[in-house]
Amino acid sequence: MRPGLAYFGIFLLAGATLILEILLTRIVSVVAWYHLAFFVISLSMLGMTAGAVAVFVRSSPRPLPQRLVRATLGFSVRSPPVLWFVMSIPLMPVRSAVDLAGLVLWGGLLAVPFGFAGVTLTLALTRAPLPPSRAYGADLIGAACGCAAVIVLLDHVDAATGAIVAAALGSAAAALFASAARVRTRTPWGLCAVLTLCALANAVSPVPPLRPGWVKGMREDPAAFAFVRWNTHSRVTVSHAVPIPPMVWARGRNAPDDLFTPIVQRQLLIDGAAATFLTAEGSALDKHAWIDWDISSFAHRLRPTGPTAVIGVGGGRDIIAAARTGHQPIVGLELNEDIVELHRGPLRSEGEILEIPGVELHATEARRFLTDDARSYSVIAMSLIDTWASTGAGAYSLSESGLYTVDAWKTFLGRLEPDGIFTVSRWYLPTAPGETARMLVLAFETLYQLGVKDPRAHLILLQNDAVATLLVSPRPFSKRDLDTMQAGAVQLGFNMIATPRKPPSGGLLATMWELQGAPALRSWSASQSLDLTAPTDDRPFFFQMLKPSTWLAQHDHFESLDLPILGNLHATQTLVWATLVSLLLATLGIFAPLVLRARMSKDARPRPQGLRDAGLYFGLIGTGFMFVEIGLLSRLDVLLGDPVRALAVLLGGIILGAGVGSLSSARFSLKVDSKSSWLFPVIPFAAIVAAILASRVVGAALVDGSAFTRSLAALALVFFPGAGMGICFPIGLRLARAHGERESIGPWLWGINGATGVCASSLALGATMVWGISTTLWIGGLCYALLLVPARRMARRGARSGDGDAPVTD
Repeated sequence: MRPGLAYFGIFLLAGATLILEILLTRIVSVVAWYHLAFFVISLSMLGMTAGAVAVFVRSSPRPLPQRLVRATLGFSVRSPPVLWFVMSIPLMPVRSAVDLAGLVLWGGLLAVPFGFAGVTLTLALTRAPLPPSRAYGADLIGAACGCAAVIVLLDHVDAATGAIVAAALGSAAAALFASAARVRTRTPWGLCAVLTLCALANAVSPVPPLRPGWVKGMREDPAAFAFVRWNTHSRVTVSHAVPIPPMVWARGRNAPDDLFTPIVQRQLLIDGAAATFLTAEGSALDKHAWIDWDISSFAHRLRPTGPTAVIGVGGGRDIIAAARTGHQPIVGLELNEDIVELHRGPLRSEGEILEIPGVELHATEARRFLTDDARSYSVIAMSLIDTWASTGAGAYSLSESGLYTVDAWKTFLGRLEPDGIFTVSRWYLPTAPGETARMLVLAFETLYQLGVKDPRAHLILLQNDAVATLLVSPRPFSKRDLDTMQAGAVQLGFNMIATPRKPPSGGLLATMWELQGAPALRSWSASQSLDLTAPTDDRPFFFQMLKPSTWLAQHDHFESLDLPILGNLHATQTLVWATLVSLLLATLGIFAPLVLRARMSKDARPRPQGLRDAGLYFGLIGTGFMFVEIGLLSRLDVLLGDPVRALAVLLGGIILGAGVGSLSSARFSLKVDSKSSWLFPVIPFAAIVAAILASRVVGAALVDGSAFTRSLAALALVFFPGAGMGICFPIGLRLARAHGERESIGPWLWGINGATGVCASSLALGATMVWGISTTLWIGGLCYALLLVPARRMARRGARSGDGDAPVTD
């Protein structure tokens, strides 16, 4: 076998697998819900473990090169049908055992192509005549490049087309394996050509044949859309222009009906769930008096002029509201670059918000932009920004949760003029104002940390219908402000829930309002049935208010609560079931193969000595890697701000580092009888601890740095712990081989690594939700410290086996 071609084949297949995994996550987030996407992809990735188990249990009479080619072609051939299945069959939330069984079956079908990829990679890493360090390094570097390739693909094509491209790359990998072993076959290149043509046809078709047929349980009609755009974190659909009544979050009770006659609008849907509306003739400000009666626009009555920033442009209604009172400039900050491009391109002449004097749009994360921006604003507005990524997925998406932390609000208040206003609107339910209460606690905690003695003088809370709007000012509101506020609330028909002159009349908010001092606030908010503590960057889950004791509660227990909390109940219960199902399948995947292998052939039975220690070793590195990866991605996402750059730099960087670490592990000439041969886990543990300690320091030091500087710093922070962790897998295989176990149990060890990694992904999310990002990182570091125990035993057992004088090298 020619090693160079084989390594390139491993590289391509690993990249194709990561591309397919990420794109399936994106597709499932559109056709179903974010938390279900996590569950389904967790189950499907167990297919990789199933492939490893298949290699361990079943011996094949076919030569190794043929097995590599056939398994890789299996990945390519089965990926397109899985894509069709995902987008053609509706998936519903899990509310019963039948729903759960259907979801498991759905995820099991998704696992099929990953199972074939698992067979190929297991054969290449444990059966092929290739040094484990180099083969594993090619695997990890290919996966890292696959992460970056997803961004490039979604900049040019839709997710389904990108997934077909991944299948074509798999065919090319099969061709490379055939060439490496000098196997003559034209099938791989022929399949690659066919899949490439299919991808091109799907990309250029006005109505792609391969597209979502069901979205959030409803049949989707492609004729209803004028535009469809995909990117790494959303799918944006734009309806045709139709006359409908103006959309407002909460209309004042005294609003005249004649202002709400139908006007021409388009609906923009993000992932089929979060809606925003684009109004025609946005620059004709005199035609949009209706917008003054929306509660989210109230802050402009108190501060009608000066610079303003709008977090979450959407269709542009908040831009119009600011322009009507005389604000200039108006800085629109939109996370979704496709929405900004629609305003700049095909919808510019219709929406016209860029024709309003002083309006500028930026496709960026608002917190990062305002950190870098030197301007001061009279108003910063954030109206119901979540896009369902946070309310639906709870802990699984941080793109909006990062806007609702004490650290973020300190940044926003720091960018205001001395008497400026930061206004936030959230959902309100009188019988259970969970989101509103947490928003108020967040404002109190932020002001306390800024040195304010009495936050009540800095806060105004208005409400109507299902929306509450909070106004926060760095300075106490003046008598003139309060007089203007009272007159405006009465005129428009809004309820004054809490003001410096009037505390809440009763209930949860009234109790909170009367608390004196930050310690009392923290104690009270932590003692409530819902988690009302102020979110921080270490635990940035504003929308996740359910405590672990309620995660498995019945839905009727929360019937009186608002919809976001019910959405998070679905999300957290899915996380719990995902963890339990993953643990069950992982346990079966670890122990059942040993029984099957023993029954099939006594000669093939692995020696019992070493199974315990080798299994513990590879289970620890699978668990530790996921805890560290998820912790670092969550911690440093704030540093970069842009979620697209974060995906490329952080996820790609840590996997790339692991690949480089794997390649460098070949330089470790270990002797199994050496007293220090088992001390190598100190390297990843030290790198992880250094990254934990440095992440906060670097984040604070680079808060005003350029995007390039922050990216380099983030890359360094994840690369070095990744490199340290990357040395452990190939060295573990070498220690197992030293006492004659590598050939027999290598696939089983690879399967343990994958199975525990899948379980750890959900466990790490749960740990982060309950205890915070720092705890998750320390748990990951502890896993690598514990490697010292099985590594020492494996090294000593190798010495006793009679191979102690031989260096354990590739």
